[in-house]
Amino acid sequence: MTRIRPAGPVLAGLFLLAGCGSKSSNETGPSTDGGGGRGGSSAAAGSSGAAGGSPVGGSAGVGTGGATSGVGASAGGGLGGGGSAGGVATGSGGMGGAGQAGVGGTGAGGTATGGAGAAGAGAGELSFGADRVVVTGVRGTTTPAATSAISLHNGGQVAVQITGLSLSGQAQLTLGPSGMPVAATGQAVAGAALFQIVNPPSLPATLVPGADLSLTVQLSTTGSNLPAAPTNKDLGSTLLTAGLSATSSAGSAQATVYGLVLIQDNYEPTLGQILIALGYKLDVGQAQNNWNPNTSMMAADLPGIEAGTDEVAAPHFIKAGSGMVTLTLAARFSPVGVLPYGWYPASSSAMLNTVGTMSMTTDAQTSDKARMVYPPLQTGSATAFDPGAAAFGIWVYSDQKTEKYNEGGNVVNGDYDYSQDALNVPAGGIHRFKAYPLKNASGTVIAQQYLLAVEEAGNGDYQDYVFVLGNVNAAP
Repeated sequence: MTRIRPAGPVLAGLFLLAGCGSKSSNETGPSTDGGGGRGGSSAAAGSSGAAGGSPVGGSAGVGTGGATSGVGASAGGGLGGGGSAGGVATGSGGMGGAGQAGVGGTGAGGTATGGAGAAGAGAGELSFGADRVVVTGVRGTTTPAATSAISLHNGGQVAVQITGLSLSGQAQLTLGPSGMPVAATGQAVAGAALFQIVNPPSLPATLVPGADLSLTVQLSTTGSNLPAAPTNKDLGSTLLTAGLSATSSAGSAQATVYGLVLIQDNYEPTLGQILIALGYKLDVGQAQNNWNPNTSMMAADLPGIEAGTDEVAAPHFIKAGSGMVTLTLAARFSPVGVLPYGWYPASSSAMLNTVGTMSMTTDAQTSDKARMVYPPLQTGSATAFDPGAAAFGIWVYSDQKTEKYNEGGNVVNGDYDYSQDALNVPAGGIHRFKAYPLKNASGTVIAQQYLLAVEEAGNGDYQDYVFVLGNVNAAP
């Protein structure tokens, strides 16, 4: 049996962009006469509940356990009523933890104090660190393997026995007609698996409270079971999916796996395919299912705001509420390099404030981390900033002019891209940032969040850099 001990915090894929995976169901065992019964343990993230409850009179005495809506809070047994029987406590909320002692009141049978209840059989909370994991790879490339990691977390108060890990429902996904909202349809793929878990732990494995189990998912980039590449490179990559499941003594947890198989290392997926992998349902117009919609490759021919799509005019933003503005790099399909990005005051575009810097690490599957979903950042990068109450814009350094990293470019496009068209080159108001009110996979708008799609060259794919900007409204 493998025993997993607590590890440090694990960041899995832009938990900003996606929520936690499914959690196991609540279980509380029966209490015995004179016992404090079952208490609750932690539930999903929220505000802490108050432990303890009030007594209910009667010969048997039934005490109500405290709520456990907050992470790490636990409910104790309530006060017992009169009689020799101790209080019976039932914790509400998450998995049952050890209950505190129920206290019996004075009655005909004398004074009795109930003992502490034992932990419930399902007193753990199992979840994946994100609701999805995305792997990017290049067709025919085998070294290194195309992989991505996701964590499995025990958020409860007792150890959990992991009894199974599986990948199922493996399929290829396709997009709807050009110009239509994203509509993915699953097509089952026969034969060998498209995904596998690399070096899984020996099962059963014990996951102690607060511990994380890191799982590595590998994407097939060769083999007869891999669906054929698109006949037209402009249609993007091959988009694959599967379901990831973990079973345990505390129930089960699920996440979705996505794979983007590029035709070759310098060919890219469409913005529509990237949005499916990220879990957003948007109509982005020409870039929906076309990787090269601007065939002239001239930046002057890039479209402006596209009517009939989800795009809105948003050259500047303002902070929507208290706290920080969040800025997350969700995808990058650009030339290689260590490239910074950030914000600038609308009143002073020369004042470029850096929020994060994209990193560069040797990897043949992702063009050294330059073509992938959830790209890594350099140490010290942030995901939030405070612009104050004034309007601001977003910028990114593209290396198109300088070509420091020797992967081509076009001097005329300049090194910087701005959300404000008038600042972009070539001169003439080039529209390099597209802004969309963010929608989830069901098409419901997520308040005060925007998806920013950036074009640093001239082919109009608008997925060179994809950001999610939060706690903002478009500036009037």
